[in-house]
Amino acid sequence: HLIYLKKKLNKKDHLIFINGVPPILKFNCKVTVLFQNANLFYKFYNFNFLNWLFSRDFLRFLSLKIGKNNVNDWIVLSPLSKKILKNYLSSYSNVKVLNILSNYNKIKPIDVKKKYDFIYPASYLKHKNHDFLFNALIKLSKENIFPSVVLTFSATEIKNSKFNFYKKKYNLNLINIYDNNVEQFLKIYDHCKCLIYVSKNETIGLPIIESANKNMFIIAPKVSYSGQFLDPDYLYEQNDYDSLIKAIKSVLKIKNKKYSVSKQIKDFGDFDLITFLNYIEI
Repeated sequence: HLIYLKKKLNKKDHLIFINGVPPILKFNCKVTVLFQNANLFYKFYNFNFLNWLFSRDFLRFLSLKIGKNNVNDWIVLSPLSKKILKNYLSSYSNVKVLNILSNYNKIKPIDVKKKYDFIYPASYLKHKNHDFLFNALIKLSKENIFPSVVLTFSATEIKNSKFNFYKKKYNLNLINIYDNNVEQFLKIYDHCKCLIYVSKNETIGLPIIESANKNMFIIAPKVSYSGQFLDPDYLYEQNDYDSLIKAIKSVLKIKNKKYSVSKQIKDFGDFDLITFLNYIEI
C-alpha cells in the first residue's frame, strides 16, 4: 500500500497516519502522524524487556525509529503524550496536542440510588495495578470494611486475576460487569459513586474523563497523567496502601444520593477538533 501511495501522491497532497506510527518510506507530500499510545516504549510501562522484544509493540517501535524523519507534523491527544514523544524525538519540536475535550459537557447528576461505591474500568494488564487494589481491599476487610467495587474483566481475565479467589477468601464485595457496548457500559457509571483509578502509567486515562462527565468522585494516584485534564477529588501516593485506604474511607463517609462534584477542565492543546479537521482539510 505504501509503495502504491508513493507513486500516486504528489506535493499538494496531505497524508495522515492515524495508527500511531510513521511510514517507513519517504513521501513527497506532507505527512502527519496521530501518535496515540506510549506503550511501544517499554521503559514507559516497565515491560519485561524480552516480552516487549517479541511483542507487536516492538514492531511499532521499529516503525517509529525507522520512519520518524519522514514526518512533517505529529499530533498527540494529551500533554503527557507530547512530553514523551518530544523526549524521544530529541530536537524535533513540531508536536501538537489535539484538545479532545473541547466539546466537553458535564452531565448533570442523575437522581438514582448509587448501587456501588467504586468502579475501576480496566483490563487485567500489569500496569493497571489490580493486585495493588486487591491488597488494599484485603487490608480494609481486616477492619471489617467491605466497599462494593465494580471491575470490568473478560471471562479469561476473571481466571487470571484470581477474582473469585479474593472474593471468596476475604469476602470482598467485588462485582464484575463486562460489556463491549460502549453506550451500555457508560450507563454503569450512573450507578457508581466514585472512580478508583490505580493504573501506574497512562497517556490519557480515559475513565477519568468519563467519570468526570458523569459527575462522580475520582480517586487517582499522584502521577503525571492523573491531573493533566482536571483535578481528581482525592490523590494518593502511588504504591502506598495507607494513602489509598485513607482516600477510600473519605469517599465512604459521603452519604448523599445526589452529588455536586465540580470538575473544571484545564486549558490545554494546540487544536480543538474543528480546527484540527480544517487543518487536515476534511
